[in-house]
Amino acid sequence: MSNEAVPEKRQSKLSKDFTTIPGSLTITVLGVGSLTVDPNDYPGEYPTAENPTGVGIKGHLPAFAAGHKLGDSAAGRTGQDALDAITKVHEGMLLGDWNVRAPASPKVSLADVAAKFAGLSDDEKATAKALMAQLGINLPGM
Repeated sequence: MSNEAVPEKRQSKLSKDFTTIPGSLTITVLGVGSLTVDPNDYPGEYPTAENPTGVGIKGHLPAFAAGHKLGDSAAGRTGQDALDAITKVHEGMLLGDWNVRAPASPKVSLADVAAKFAGLSDDEKATAKALMAQLGINLPGM
C-alpha cells in the first residue's frame, strides 16, 4: 500500500442547535457568528395573491422542516432503498423520536480501493489501471 494522502473530511460551515433555547433554533456560521430565531415570531396567516389560503410563513414551516428531515434520510439512496429510509424516519418521528436514522449506505474509501488493488495479480492490476484510465479515474499510488 502506498503512502497516499487520505482526503480530509470537510468541516461543516454551519451548526444548528435546537436544544439550548427550547422552541428556538440557533444557527452558527463557523468563524463568523450566530443567529437565534423563534419560529413563532414569523407572521402567521395572511392571504396574498400567490397564497390565497393565507397559510403564511409559520404555516409552511412544519411541512418544510418535515420535507428536509425526510428528504435528508434519502440522501445517496435510490428507488425502494430511498423510500424505506424515508419511511423509517417518518415512523420514528410519529413515535416522537427525532434522532431516528436509516442506516447509512456502505462507503468505499481510497484506502479500501488501494488495499484491494494491492491484492491483485500483475495482469489484473494492468487491466484495472487501463479501465480506470479509460474512465478518467486517477488514483494516487496506482
